[in-house]
Amino acid sequence: MFRNADVNRLAVHAGLRQFAWGLAGIFFFAVLLRAGLSPAAAFLVLAAMLALRFATRPVAFALIRGFGVRTAMLVGCVLFAAQFPVLALVDAGRMWTIAAYVLAVALADVTYWTCYHAVFAAAGDLGERGAQVGVRTVVMVAADTVAPVVGGLLLTWHPAAAFAAATIVALVAIVPFRAVPAPPVDLSGDHGVAPFRDGVRLFATDGFLMCGFAVTWGLIMFEAFDRRFDAFGGLLGAAALAGAVGGLLLGRLIDAGHAARAVWLNLAAMTVVVLLRVGLAGTPTGVVVAALASMALFGLYVPTVMTAVYNAAKTSPCAVRFHYLAEAGWDLGGIAACLVTAGALAAGVPARLLLLLALPALALQAWWLQRRYADENDARQQVAAGGDTHHSTILAGRID
Repeated sequence: MFRNADVNRLAVHAGLRQFAWGLAGIFFFAVLLRAGLSPAAAFLVLAAMLALRFATRPVAFALIRGFGVRTAMLVGCVLFAAQFPVLALVDAGRMWTIAAYVLAVALADVTYWTCYHAVFAAAGDLGERGAQVGVRTVVMVAADTVAPVVGGLLLTWHPAAAFAAATIVALVAIVPFRAVPAPPVDLSGDHGVAPFRDGVRLFATDGFLMCGFAVTWGLIMFEAFDRRFDAFGGLLGAAALAGAVGGLLLGRLIDAGHAARAVWLNLAAMTVVVLLRVGLAGTPTGVVVAALASMALFGLYVPTVMTAVYNAAKTSPCAVRFHYLAEAGWDLGGIAACLVTAGALAAGVPARLLLLLALPALALQAWWLQRRYADENDARQQVAAGGDTHHSTILAGRID
């Protein structure tokens, strides 16, 4: 791991939280389908979650302002654990259960993610950011490798046990986080939008890709195996293992000063991922091959994007405000993807063709990433050449 103990604790916290998610939460879309919703309706439910997240952001901001980042994140952790029992009750014939799940997820996410990203950005180190994100990704992938297999089996044979186990692990995940210092914040100032624009842009494209491309691929995998949770969970676990190495290696590549190369390598890899999935989605065997091969390349994605995001957050006037706005961008990107996908599915467009919507989003994201890494490199060179105090301050970062 790292000499930075706080980063190590956050990695353990993230791994446990991801294990809880893998036991039950990762199957949420499949659970909605098994509960009686059509694919288009399930995407509309996801859009409703994101819309409610977006609408309740001021409440989360008020919680952070009044009680601090630590308290808000703890509230988010508890609400995250509470969503699993609610998911167990979902039934298309009882709309209140779906509304309750939408509310639980929205409140959990809106109070957790802004705080978590701000804490990770503040605790991490600029010079090792890529590797730290990469190691965290590997820890989370380890959870993703095991938990969906276990969760899929439990959901097949004893669903209540899956939801109960996820709840317990999610609560245990709070323990390592409690020792990590939360950044003090002063949210009274108005810094404008410009210092936070990179985060909003990058998270908007990420939201579009995760809620459109990734969820649609999950739908294709679930349908390919006749909606069997055990087969679906096994494939998710195997695919996660295939993606582990790429994330760690690319994190080191970024830290070594090759961020621009990593951006274009990631774009090429993700383009191959899209084409593989579109081309092989017609049969169960093709889905397995595409899942394993594409996830080996997908491991490049998270370090490329999140290294830029965390560095931008740490060098912004306020990391909390940065991630507050960035998460709002994620919501808007995700809502757009869900509405487009739901409309297309309702109109009869094959799900595999909708995967192609990822290509323009990936190209736009790569352009913004390249600009961000170029600006960061220019700042470092100016500091090295002339000891520019302005850029020295920028690279040191502030949390205020």
